[in-house]
Amino acid sequence: MKPRRLSPRSRTLIRRAVALVAALGLGVASPAMVYRPAQGSMWDPTILWHDGLYYAFMMYDTEGDDAFCLLATSPDGVHWREQGKVISEHDRPDGGSFFKCFVAKIGDRFIMDHGVGRFEGKRQLPQDTMRFYQSKDLRHWTYITTTHPDPRWYSRDRWDHMYMLPKEEGHPEAGFWGYVVSVPKAGVDLPGMMQTTDGLTWEVLPPAKAEWGDVPPRNHFEYGGCERLNGKYYLLGGASGYNGHKGYATYTLIGDGPRGPFRPDAAAFRLCGNTGEFLTWLASWVRAKDELLVANFSLLQHGQPGPCMLPLRKPVIDQAGHLRLGWWPGNEAIKGRRLPLAEGAVTVSAAESADGFAVHYLDVPNDRDQGLVLEGRITVRATSASAPAAGIAIEEQAGQAMSLLLGVGAADGRETHAGRLTTGADGRRVFSSEDVTGKGCATVTGLEPDREHTFRLLCRWELFELYVDDLLVQTYTRRPGSGRVGFVVQNAQAGLSRLHAWVMSYSP
Repeated sequence: MKPRRLSPRSRTLIRRAVALVAALGLGVASPAMVYRPAQGSMWDPTILWHDGLYYAFMMYDTEGDDAFCLLATSPDGVHWREQGKVISEHDRPDGGSFFKCFVAKIGDRFIMDHGVGRFEGKRQLPQDTMRFYQSKDLRHWTYITTTHPDPRWYSRDRWDHMYMLPKEEGHPEAGFWGYVVSVPKAGVDLPGMMQTTDGLTWEVLPPAKAEWGDVPPRNHFEYGGCERLNGKYYLLGGASGYNGHKGYATYTLIGDGPRGPFRPDAAAFRLCGNTGEFLTWLASWVRAKDELLVANFSLLQHGQPGPCMLPLRKPVIDQAGHLRLGWWPGNEAIKGRRLPLAEGAVTVSAAESADGFAVHYLDVPNDRDQGLVLEGRITVRATSASAPAAGIAIEEQAGQAMSLLLGVGAADGRETHAGRLTTGADGRRVFSSEDVTGKGCATVTGLEPDREHTFRLLCRWELFELYVDDLLVQTYTRRPGSGRVGFVVQNAQAGLSRLHAWVMSYSP
C-alpha cells in the first residue's frame, strides 16, 4: 500500500498551526534539513553544545526589522525548537542591525561577539562596530563593551564577528585568540586578530600572516572560525565572486600556527558552495559534544521563504591534510517513518540510448513539506568514452529534471556537474551544467568505475543534497514541480542496490 499523502488543505492547516504555536512562544520541533523560523527569517547560525543541548544563535529579521538575535535549541543537533529573541539592538542607543555572532565558553561564563550594521538616516555607515555580551546560561545576556578597528592596522570598512579559540585546549586561563572579519590597511595578510585573558577585555593585534602562492590573493573574508586539527590550524573563509566563482562559497586556509602564516589549500580550496548561484553560505566551526562539526545554511530560491539551516557536517581530514565535509552520524536521527520501495535494486543503462542519456524514476513519494531520505549502493561503468557520468535526477515537470551528474573515471580528471536535464520536442535529452565540482574543490568530484559506492540523498522543499561514501557532493535547489526522484546516467551503466527510503522525522 502506498503511503497516504496529505492534502493541500491539510498541509495549509499544519503550517498555520506551526505559525500559531511559534507566535504563542511554545516552540515546535523542526529537522535541520531544513530548519527555519516559523515566522521571519534567520541568517548565519552559530552553534555550540552545552550541558545536554545544542544552542543555535542566528541573525533574525521580522518584517524588515533585523535588530535581533534568535535562539533555537536541540537535544540531538537535528531537531530544533525556537526559544525566542535573546538580544535586541533596539536596546542600545547606538543600535542597528544584529549581524553574525560567535559564542565561546571562557572561564565560568559564555562570551558572545557580534557585528553591527548602523545607519545615519538612510545612509549605511561603515561596518566598523563589534559588540560583546556575557551570559551564565546562554539565554540571558548582559552587555560588556563595543569595539572598533585599531587604525594602526585596519581600515573602517569591516569590523565584524570574531571566532574565539582557546590558546591551549582545556586551559582557558591561558587566554583566547580572536579571528576578526576585518580589512587590513595594507597588503593581503589575514585574518584580523585579537586576544584576551578573560573574555571581557580584548587587545587588538596586527593581522595574521598569509602566503597566497599561485592562488589569487584577497584582503579579507567572512570567517567561519579557526580550529586545530592534527597539529594544523584550519581557517574557514567565505566570499562571493572570488577565485572564478560567481556565487558564494566557503574556502579553507591552513596555518602552521594560530597566527599563521595561513595558506590557501589550493588542491581543496573550495570547501562548499557553488559557482553560479547564491545558494549555500558561510560554513562555521561547531564545538559539539566531544567533537568538532561544521554548520552552514542555505538561501532557498524560486520565491520560497528562507534561509534555512542545513544538517551539521563532520569534518574529515584526509591523508594529505585536506579538509572535507562528511556525513555526521548524529544526522541518522533525521530518519522517520520507513517508506516502502517497489524496487530494491535498479539497473539504468545508456548503452542503447541515441542521445547518451537514460533516466529511471522510483515509485517513492517525495512530499516537499515532509522531506525524503534515500540511501543505497551504486556501481558504475562507462558504455562510451565520451564523458561517462551517473547520478540523481529530481523531476521538475515532464521532460525536465534537475540533476547531479558525477563523472566516472580517474580522480584527477573527473568532475561533478549540477544542472538541468531537458527533453526536447524531438525526444532527445540535453544536459545544461550550472555548477562544477572538480579541480580545487573539496567536495566529491565523481565515481570510480566498477567500484561500489554508498550514497545518501536528502530532499525537503525544493532543496536537496547528496553524499557519496559519506562525503558531501553538493547542496542544490530545483524548481517547484513533481519532485519525483530517480537516477540518471550519461554514456554509462549504473547498478543500484540496497535502496531504502524514509520520510524525515519531526521529533527527537
